Amino acid sequence: MTFDIVFVLALALAALVLFAIDRLRLDQVAMAIPVALLLGGILTPAEAVSGLSSTATVTVGAMLVLGLGLRKTGLVAAIGTWARTAPLGGPHRRMFVLCLIVALLSPFLNNTAVVMVFIPVFVSLAEQAEEPASMYLMPLSFVSILGGTVTLIGTSTNLVVHGEAVRRGYDDLGMFSIAPLGLIMLAIGLLYMFTIGRAQMPRRTRPPDLSSKYDVRRFVTELLVTPDSPAEGRSLAELKWGERYGVTVLGIERGEQDITTPRGERHIRPDDILYVQGAADRLLDLARRQRLVTPRERTRRQLKLTSGGGRMVEIIVAPSSPLVGRTLRDQGFAQRYDATVLAIQQHGVTVTERLAEIEFGVGDLLLVHGTTAALERLADDPAFIPMSEVKTPSGDRPRAAVAAAIMVGVVALAGFGVLNIMTAALTGVGLMVFTSCVKVEEIYEEVDWLVIFVLAGLIPLGVALESTGAASWLAGWVVILTANLGEVGLIAAFYLVTAILTAIVSNAATAVMLTPVAILTAIEAGVNPYALLVAVMFGASASFVTPFGYQTNVMIYAPGGYRFSDFVKVGGVLNLLLLVAAAIFIPIFWPS
Repeated sequence: MTFDIVFVLALALAALVLFAIDRLRLDQVAMAIPVALLLGGILTPAEAVSGLSSTATVTVGAMLVLGLGLRKTGLVAAIGTWARTAPLGGPHRRMFVLCLIVALLSPFLNNTAVVMVFIPVFVSLAEQAEEPASMYLMPLSFVSILGGTVTLIGTSTNLVVHGEAVRRGYDDLGMFSIAPLGLIMLAIGLLYMFTIGRAQMPRRTRPPDLSSKYDVRRFVTELLVTPDSPAEGRSLAELKWGERYGVTVLGIERGEQDITTPRGERHIRPDDILYVQGAADRLLDLARRQRLVTPRERTRRQLKLTSGGGRMVEIIVAPSSPLVGRTLRDQGFAQRYDATVLAIQQHGVTVTERLAEIEFGVGDLLLVHGTTAALERLADDPAFIPMSEVKTPSGDRPRAAVAAAIMVGVVALAGFGVLNIMTAALTGVGLMVFTSCVKVEEIYEEVDWLVIFVLAGLIPLGVALESTGAASWLAGWVVILTANLGEVGLIAAFYLVTAILTAIVSNAATAVMLTPVAILTAIEAGVNPYALLVAVMFGASASFVTPFGYQTNVMIYAPGGYRFSDFVKVGGVLNLLLLVAAAIFIPIFWPS
């Protein structure tokens, strides 16, 4: 084994470990890889930046823009609105029909965007059926993942494997080449989720109201503003109590007037009674320093968080949110949205203290209090997903039909082989921009660039694995270890290894690293290379056993009140069923 092989394999292992422990951002690790390969003399400068010009990277970026165009024109939201009110029968039948709709959308749209739109629809359906949301959200995520496996553009993983295969001369897979297998996998998933899987679903009941769920009132106290208080005559924005003391003013009682959504410009007056939320030690510190006292000898009036134009809603931090990796203080949340975060739920744990200091991740739940107008603005922001229906402002670009026609054209041109997938997707992007379905500044602001930079960093690693002989070395060991398993066993082994890796690390990383190994293994074992490539494609999407292996699982984790064990129990059986199906059907569709 040469030094180059050892260096590349050690770098790949280090990257996998860093991805798994999740201490550094995914894109940070990915972008460090080509730099290490360049400094180590493994790759040339052109090879080190090949990920930026890769067919896979460009196509994934183009598909993200196309999906953004469909969302900005309101097409996807319109489908969600229709699904919420359409006469589709009883709750269980409606859920099945909605899952079919999700399955039809996911092969052509980014499944993260589909799940963003349908989370409030499925939550509303659960409420109508008087059942917990945990019975409805896991099927939504799983069906969206399975739907994405029906076409090459359904998931970024499919595009990565396809792009890497084309770069190595394997370009026989078309838009719908994997559709027969994808439809079989989807059918198995649907059958399982509505029979055995449904019986395994956790029933996590929700408290009767949001303030009870987050136990907000336990952390709220009343403080009277004395005439000598340094807060007298100053605005809440000037006082910055959130930053200085970690507390939040939820309301003000001024004589007979209740101000339940005080804005930053609201000034404090003597004899105001403030409803303040925060930790006990922080509240005591605030009262001492600002000369605030507990009101005495008066009829206590409970703060009504949903009166006076105020409302409480739960919102989910979306994958594209600027809050990811940042805090409320960093983002200036209260000033930007004119709303107050009362509590946060991360990985099932509710936090009501020091909210301004907490770093957010995708899928975190925020309990937000504000006026209807403020919450409408939040609901219209792609950075957040409202858990309940919030009326959103109507857009000023009613071009949903144009966007739909462009997307249909892209699929048709690529599907019939008139244009390759990348060319068709880039043509669609140009049409989306010049027909004003999406604006250039929106592309800069709202496209998930993390995916692009991860691919740009990882693809050179795939090049290094092949050019140094590391992939060939791994392929040789795979052939030796699976010599007695035959073709079916080899396919099953690749599917299983891919599924395990994608549950622990990024599915993009798994696809990039295993694609060259799959091709070389197939050549050495005398197996159809496309059989192992498809096994990698489907295995990389089989992310059902952990809540953090796929973004749609992350997004439904907190809203459904799930635990890690729920995914292991429900998703584990599904993974085994799909493994058996892959081992049976892949050799049939791609024989040696």
